[in-house]
Amino acid sequence: MHLKVAICPHDTVKDTVTWIDFISYLSKKTGIKFSLENCLDFSCYYEKLPEVDLTYSSPLDALKVSEELGFIPVAGNDNYDEVVIIANEKEEKSLEAIKGKKVLYVANQFASFLRMHILRKKGINAELENRDSWQKVLGDVKRGVAPYGFLYKDFWNDLTRISKEGVVPIYESNERIASHVIMLSPKYENQRDNILEALWEMTTDKKGRKILERLNINHWFPLDSLEHLQKFVEEVRSYGYKGC
Repeated sequence: MHLKVAICPHDTVKDTVTWIDFISYLSKKTGIKFSLENCLDFSCYYEKLPEVDLTYSSPLDALKVSEELGFIPVAGNDNYDEVVIIANEKEEKSLEAIKGKKVLYVANQFASFLRMHILRKKGINAELENRDSWQKVLGDVKRGVAPYGFLYKDFWNDLTRISKEGVVPIYESNERIASHVIMLSPKYENQRDNILEALWEMTTDKKGRKILERLNINHWFPLDSLEHLQKFVEEVRSYGYKGC
């Protein structure tokens, strides 16, 4: 049995070697031949999705392959998708300070939904302005084009100390609503438990544990449905905010 795998480019671009090791580990533990369809950008990734059998997808892309391709969820992990709010170093460094101020963000990503969820929960109205990438958000806050900005937490954590100069984190979310998800083609639904068992055993297997550490994951957990994620997305869209 041969299954093709696509990994979210945000993850493979950082550490392709570890993901290759992860795929190799799964192959040995499950008896399934997995091969990585390596994509370092999202245009390649989306082009490959109809051709692959297993994905490691962002929350929104998990919904996409579920709705469009009928993929089923296998597992999530404890490295939840979260956001960080940054401030220019010369600005007031508190969450309350962003009220009425220009705040940068990147539209149409799960972080956008977290952004609106957090602002609504905190009762904060701000002047929201979109940028094409997290790098542009960071750069414009550094230069003082805008005083504040939302960043994807993984992007922030991967920055060097020098890259963070000129900005200060003022808020880090801990919503724990969704992580990236392993999704499986319905053609191979009978292999779901096999794959899930291999993922579960990584926490107690010496080699598996080392791979998890490199992926910044402590453990996987079974995910039977994306209903909670779908409800969250629909709820935030009902707010009528832009960028989601």
